[in-house]
Amino acid sequence: MADFGIALGIPRAPFFDLLDADVQRTVEEAIAVLAKMTKGAKDVSLPSTGNLSLNAEAYAYHEESFTHGAGRYQIPTRRSLQSSANSKAADYVRSRWKLELIRRTIDDAFTDFDAVVLPTRRHTPRTVDASIQREETDKPRNPELENTGQFDVYGIPAISIPCGFTSAGLPVGLMIAGPRFSEARVLALAHAYERATEWHNRRPPLKPDMPVPPLAVTEDRDS
Repeated sequence: MADFGIALGIPRAPFFDLLDADVQRTVEEAIAVLAKMTKGAKDVSLPSTGNLSLNAEAYAYHEESFTHGAGRYQIPTRRSLQSSANSKAADYVRSRWKLELIRRTIDDAFTDFDAVVLPTRRHTPRTVDASIQREETDKPRNPELENTGQFDVYGIPAISIPCGFTSAGLPVGLMIAGPRFSEARVLALAHAYERATEWHNRRPPLKPDMPVPPLAVTEDRDS
């Protein structure tokens, strides 16, 4: 395996909180592979993005369509847009200030490591029918535990690559990210991981004549 001469950071809190067991297993195995290809991996921390709300931007984008056709939106999205319509300008401005500060200073977090590695999503994927059931009910749900949103806030290069499968055969993603302008390093590390593993070569057994099973009502794990 190639030695990239870079140090990896593992930001366990909050990105590893409440991981599904299969996600924990596959991601830790991927980290072990990457650690052998680099100068090693250690636990690190990244700036918090809590108390940062820019939902007013989403409402501004959807305002015309939402005003004339709120019923066409899925219930969780509709609820979020309705609450965003009442956002205060001062709260939005303060969030913008915090966003700009985080993006100006995010590189300072990468002081003694060069890239971070973490799960793309903390839960295993839902089936299509379970997703539809979740979106069509007005029952309050727990928030989705994805890790991508915080890296949108940071404004730094990141990539998600396959790193394994759950016991049910569903894919698990690994995210690699680095400070600003480190696109080449992030892509090179992702490419090296794919060369060292075979996960990206796995394909579902799809054929043009394959029958499509009807959507079934399934039990949502958040019920």
